[in-house]
Order: sequence, then C-alpha cells, then structure tokens
Amino acid sequence: MPDDALPARNADPYRALGVRPFINCCAVRTVHGGSLMRPEVRRAVAEASEQFVNLDELMEAAGARLAELTGAEWGLVTCGSAAALSLATAACVAGNDPVKMLRLPFTDGMANRVLMVRRQRFGYDQAIRMVGTHIVEVEDAADLERALDGRVAMIAALGTHEAEGALRLEHLVAAARPLGIPILVDAASEHLERPSPWLVRGADMVIYSGGKFLRGPQTSGLLLGRRGLVRAAWRNASPHQAIGRPMKVSKEDVIGVLAAVEHWIETRDAAAEQRRWRDDLAVIAREIGTAAECEVVEAQGVARVPNLRVRWDRARCALDGDGLRRTLLEGSPRVMLDDMSATAETVTIDPFGLQRGEAAEVGRAIARALLAAGAEVAPAPALVDVSGVWALTTRFLHGERAHRLDLRQSGGKITGAHDSPQFSGAVSGRVTGDAVRFDCVARYEGNDIAYRFRGREQGGAMAGEVGFGTSNDHHQGEVNLAQFGEGSWQARRLSEAEAGAGQRDHAERLIP
Repeated sequence: MPDDALPARNADPYRALGVRPFINCCAVRTVHGGSLMRPEVRRAVAEASEQFVNLDELMEAAGARLAELTGAEWGLVTCGSAAALSLATAACVAGNDPVKMLRLPFTDGMANRVLMVRRQRFGYDQAIRMVGTHIVEVEDAADLERALDGRVAMIAALGTHEAEGALRLEHLVAAARPLGIPILVDAASEHLERPSPWLVRGADMVIYSGGKFLRGPQTSGLLLGRRGLVRAAWRNASPHQAIGRPMKVSKEDVIGVLAAVEHWIETRDAAAEQRRWRDDLAVIAREIGTAAECEVVEAQGVARVPNLRVRWDRARCALDGDGLRRTLLEGSPRVMLDDMSATAETVTIDPFGLQRGEAAEVGRAIARALLAAGAEVAPAPALVDVSGVWALTTRFLHGERAHRLDLRQSGGKITGAHDSPQFSGAVSGRVTGDAVRFDCVARYEGNDIAYRFRGREQGGAMAGEVGFGTSNDHHQGEVNLAQFGEGSWQARRLSEAEAGAGQRDHAERLIP
C-alpha cells in the first residue's frame, strides 16, 4: 500500500487502547510520560524518519554540533539519561579497549570501584552498577582519601543534592584530578545551561535528560564533557557490539534532541516561561477558592519552576494527599498529582506540563474533590491480634519467597521484624477490624526494597495481596512503592516450639 493510501491516523491513539490521558501536574517524571515534544522537535523527528543515514557519521556530526551549542568538548545523544550513566561508566572502566569492552560486566582486574557521596545515592545508580562496578560511599574528606587508596574508575555525583553534603564538587575535583580519575555529574533533572556549571566547576562529564525540560524525544538523554571520555561512551553504545548494544538510540532521536537543544539555547524565552507558570498557578489558586489554602513555593537550588502548595483542614476533609491524587485520577478531567510531595494535608502542583486552559480545570477538580470528601471518620477498632511469630510465603509472577515475621500489636498498631534470605528489616502496619496492612522495608545499596502486605486474619492464618516496589532517599511515594507489580501471600502463626526452632536455625545461619 503506498504511503498516501494509508488509513487516517486515530486522533487519540491512547483512548483507542482504553488508556485515559491526564493533565500533568507533577512535572517531568518518566513514569508519567516525561514531557511533550515541542512542535519543532516533532517536525524534525518526522523529517528524519524519511531517509537513511549511517549512525556513526550522524553521531560524529551531532557530537560536534552539541559541542558548539553547549560549550562542551563533545556531546553524545543516548537513549535516556539512565543509559548515559551506564555508557559513561563503561567509558571510564573499559574505554574503547575491545578486550575490556567485551568482558563487561565482568570487571575482575580492572578499575571497577565508583565513589559516591553518601546521601547522593539514587534510584538510578543501578545503571552504574550494571556495568560491573561496585559503589563505595564516602562522607567526608577522610573517607574520600581512604577510598582513593585503590583502583577507582570514576566518581559520580547527583547534581540536585550536591550542595547538601560535606564534600562539594570542588573537593572531589581536587582529590581526583591528580590521580586521573574522571568525575561524572547526573544533572538529568536540571535545566541545561551554556556552559554547564558542572563542567565549569571541574566535572569531566555531565548528563541531562533530553525528554524532560528540553522537551525532546522522551527516550533521549545527553552526555556532555571531555572529548575522549564521551567518544569512548559512544563506542560502548549501540549499534556497536558492546555492553550498550541494548541501549539503542535512533536517528530520529538524535535529530529530535538537536532540534530541542537548538531551541533551548538559541530561541527560548525563559522569562515568558516564568510568567506562564505563575499565571497558571494563580488561576489554579483562584479556582480552588476557599476549599483550601494555596501558597506559591519558589524554586530552590538547581530547580527553576515555581510550585503551588495546596493545604486543607483534615478535620473537615477525609482525604490525605495520596487520597486526593487517587480521587482526581478517577475523575473527569483526569488529573495527575505528584505522589512524592504529598502529605497528610497537602499536595504540590508543578505547572511545567500544563497545556493551555488546563490550569482552570485543575483548580476546579481539586475544589470539587475536597468539598465532596466530607469529614474524616475514625478507623474501626482491631478485632484480631496478630502478635506472634509467623511463617509467610510470598508468591511472585515467577517464583516465591519464604519469610519469618515476628509481630507485636498494640491496639491497632503493628510493629516488629521481618527476615528472609537477602531481605530483612522492620515491619510496621495496622489492623482495622480483621483487615491487616503492614509494610516490610530493607535497605539494599542506594535503595529501599519495599513489600506492602494487605489481607485478613482468620483463625491463626493470614492471606491477601502484596505490592512490590522500591524507594530511595530522593524518590519516595506511592508510585515507586508499587512499581514492581503485585503478588499473593499467605501466612501461618507458628507455635512456641516451631518459633524457637526457627530462631535457632536462623542464629546458626549467622555464625561464620
């Protein structure tokens, strides 16, 4: 069938699949679709899709153009900023030495330690570890000196939280540069600046998202910095037969990102953006009216977008922040609020993703939901007591895991401890009637593993559904805690003899 004979495109491909789009009030999170491509980006992508081109030739030219636009020595388009983390790490570990490249992620005998400042661990540092590296946390100058006494491939920093630690970027540069150790800054959630302040301050490479504030293709990222390192990252990337082969970036994405960066650097009106965001926040506050208090929260640190904090009286409204979020997702128009900033009595609205006319709809939807919620009702008292030791089995989509729970209940409150191979931690939850809700959380690397159990107790047995997810110091909320899907669980209360035997077995496993 010739192109001009193709059937008309569906005007709303999402609704055709039964998926309801929403008004985005939570900025540029990937899970919510990132941002919307600018018109000139869409045109560039469409034009790029109509011809063939050699990707090495394209990336060579694109790298030079990115250098011209950003002031960096060279630039690389990646399939998202998480891919840029992996490729930058591969560049530092293996360079473009094929013997090393083809061994990744097996890095024995190579410099495979990556240093990160404590409290800068984040949910994407697995992209660094997947290359075969081991992350070593440092907190102060003494820690850093000890960690540098050995083979170190790279130092990684999280730009949004760099100012919070005792070790600033200048301290890292002063210690690393004499040793020839590269420094990478993840600035994916920041506004691109020319020149990048991170490169000016001494970093060797910096990462920006192409599909967030730049409004380029959602599956795109930028790696900017030292020519040799960034070019080595490209050699570890698709279409080359190296560890980054699964991280394919298309010719359309390359051209789309270039169009986005050109607009951002050459024609964007930052002052007009600020006026539009503040106007939208004012409209939302006006529509909410007396249903809640509204306060503009100015951008802090590396952030640039002002937000609106909405606060209500829980004595008059039963909804907490996440309850309001879920209520608006079920309504019409459908509105997506940020879960990570939601509290018992507030939500925060980010105007970056709002389209023309949506601000008024958001304000009206929030006012309706708050006014219709009614007063908070006290929870039903606990009708069962789950205190004791339990043997619990969790069933995943594939496989299962055995757990041991030691629970204590006071009124409706549950506390205790949880133990499972490779996963142990505290338990907290609540009993309402015979309904049981408790969470198990444990730290692994830079993340918190989270199991969220929901079910009922009857006659010394419990069963129900469990949600799986993860959070970290900088990304917490209901969405992340549910991101790995669901399973089922069942538990049996152990007798004193069984509990004692299980405790002895557990102790024996801990003896070296």
